[in-house]
Amino acid sequence: MPVSEHVSSCPEFTTISQEFRDEYVIEKSRFITTLYPCSTEDEAQAFITRINKEFWDARHNCTAFALGPKQEQQRSSDNGEPSGTAGKPMLEVLKKTGITNIAVVVTRYFGGIKLGAGGLIRAYSHSVSEALKKAPKELHTTRMQLQTNVDYATFGTIERYLTDQQYTFTKEFSDTVTLTILLPQEDLEPLKKQLQDITSGAVDFEELGFSEVTIPITMDTAPS
Repeated sequence: MPVSEHVSSCPEFTTISQEFRDEYVIEKSRFITTLYPCSTEDEAQAFITRINKEFWDARHNCTAFALGPKQEQQRSSDNGEPSGTAGKPMLEVLKKTGITNIAVVVTRYFGGIKLGAGGLIRAYSHSVSEALKKAPKELHTTRMQLQTNVDYATFGTIERYLTDQQYTFTKEFSDTVTLTILLPQEDLEPLKKQLQDITSGAVDFEELGFSEVTIPITMDTAPS
């Protein structure tokens, strides 16, 4: 089936795949960072309210969120810290990484030693940056679906190749193995040629069109 010339306009963006928490201690102050995936401001505000209730006894629960494929909606709060030392640096980290559809709360338990404005900026930025590095992330994008049937003799070689090239694919087993591969449009013809070479031409393809997909990100892409 020939593929349509029309490609879905689904914007590509990276977010986190689940709520995640990390802790950083400096000068006896605890900075507890909680990240939350969300797509609306109502969801972000409900998350912030929940964290405020959980850490009701903390001196500060500073917040930031970025929503939309291009981070169109942005907001931050210093929550009592000196102006510009918490929420804004947290939001700047989100903007730098490009990660979106995310809300973050950094909870601070004061340790008795003042950090100063510069120290606070560094502490809040570092807390969010480190949490984003460690959190599981996923790519939301559009991919071509290419389906092919291969025999069991060549399946292992093809599976290793697709895995090495970090393609996302599913497999169904019957008399042959049916592979459905998700790939960028620009990879379509090169991949078909490579699979033809691997199988000495004994492979057919069916292009199933484009689909909006979520792909786990296994390697850290957030800057340090």
